[in-house]
Amino acid sequence: MPYNIWCGGCESMIAKGVRFNAEKKQVGNYYSTKIWSFTMKSACCKQEIVIQTDPQNCQYVIISGARKKVEEFDEEDAETLLLPVDEERSKLSDPFYRLEHQEEDIKKKKEAEPALVRLQRLSDSRHSDDYVLNKALRAKLRSQKKRVAEEEAASRKMGFGIRLLPASEEDVAAAKRVKFAQKFERNRKDKRALIQSASIFSGPYASSSSKTNLELQSKRRKINAAVASKLLVGGFKPSSRAR
Repeated sequence: MPYNIWCGGCESMIAKGVRFNAEKKQVGNYYSTKIWSFTMKSACCKQEIVIQTDPQNCQYVIISGARKKVEEFDEEDAETLLLPVDEERSKLSDPFYRLEHQEEDIKKKKEAEPALVRLQRLSDSRHSDDYVLNKALRAKLRSQKKRVAEEEAASRKMGFGIRLLPASEEDVAAAKRVKFAQKFERNRKDKRALIQSASIFSGPYASSSSKTNLELQSKRRKINAAVASKLLVGGFKPSSRAR
């Protein structure tokens, strides 16, 4: 498609550059140049579109089935220059007209000269010494590589497989705003209380220690019973040093 068009069947836009399988045939001549006609069907509604070449005006003309999309641009928005019309072109041949506008152009140049000089100085300062600029860039890259290597080493030391970025104030504030559920805190406190109340011994050592304690307690009870029986019988004499 040579330009943007509106489909005549469904009013859909067909963009410039869209390709069609068209039927090509000659419908006339402009002097020795052939006039070609292209018949195609739109993909949106199968509308038949006929376009012909116009050698006289060096363009394409829509014969039927569609209409050209009219597009107007502002030279400031499109960042283009407005070409002079035929009247202004004829005026440019007048020496007085050119002299008058030449003075206006010189005045505009003088007004814009400080900005141009400032831009030129800025460009010269940036590109005056390529060696210094290259040296500063290489130093910056070396420091960046060193910092990345240190961060990767710190991440590997902590057991992470990825590089951790340095902590920022926003990360600290976000971490402080996080609040865990109360159920988690309650379970954590219950587990800690259970651990604190349990014995520090576990497994076979705990059973053997408990058996030893029971044996010692039974021996003490037997000794106390024997001492009490001797006191009752009178076979035990208390020490004279006892107070």
